[in-house]
Amino acid sequence: MSKKILKVLLVAVFAVGITKNVYAENDVYYRTANGIDLSREEYEFLTSFYWDGYPDVMTKDQYEEFVNLDLINSDVEYKVYPETSSENFIGPVDNPRSTSHSTSAKTLQIGKACLPTKCIMSLVNTWHGDPSVTSWDVIGAYMTGNSSLLSHSHTYVSTTNTTTYFNNLSTATNGIGNSVNLPDDGENLIINMAFTVSRGGRVYGSYQHAMTNTTLANSQLYNFSLGGAGGVFDFYGTAFGVYDEMNGVDIDV
Repeated sequence: MSKKILKVLLVAVFAVGITKNVYAENDVYYRTANGIDLSREEYEFLTSFYWDGYPDVMTKDQYEEFVNLDLINSDVEYKVYPETSSENFIGPVDNPRSTSHSTSAKTLQIGKACLPTKCIMSLVNTWHGDPSVTSWDVIGAYMTGNSSLLSHSHTYVSTTNTTTYFNNLSTATNGIGNSVNLPDDGENLIINMAFTVSRGGRVYGSYQHAMTNTTLANSQLYNFSLGGAGGVFDFYGTAFGVYDEMNGVDIDV
């Protein structure tokens, strides 16, 4: 199956049955913790593109932007795999770089919802078990070609206990990184970053886990480089050798 046909099918899955009257009572499939009524198509899009818990932390402003941009009918591409909590999970067999990369500990995925001049990106790292070190990890992306960073939407760290927003940003025209402090408890650990880029290039995503306890300041000692960890983070100084150098992911925009 060609990539073009696959994209059409992905968009079609989420486009069927969409109505603009999203507040109609007979269209309500899920009411979020913030009192937002979602249709089934909206709920399935948001939980697949971001993560299962996103609708309940989404603000009304974020929902209005989602509706106004008509993201549900945009050019969408991402991969969805069955959830697992097994520490021995190896995941899908991918090339060294693709839209998804798995190790025995975690899976990193990148997706896009593209409009004519820009793409909303979603970078999701899912832990298969509890990390033995809970310190300052880094998630982010590097852009090549004519693609550049436009804005940061959100970065959340979510477990069954809490969801925390992080804004420890380092940004450049062609890169974005955010340091997140992993919680000491809670199951189903997920880190999700969303950001917007201009079209016309390739976006490389990376999630780097600290193998020893470190500090926020130390986690921010990096430059953006395709030759860095995961194709994004070129660590230096006391940050060098701290992170696990997990392979990254990438996607055309």
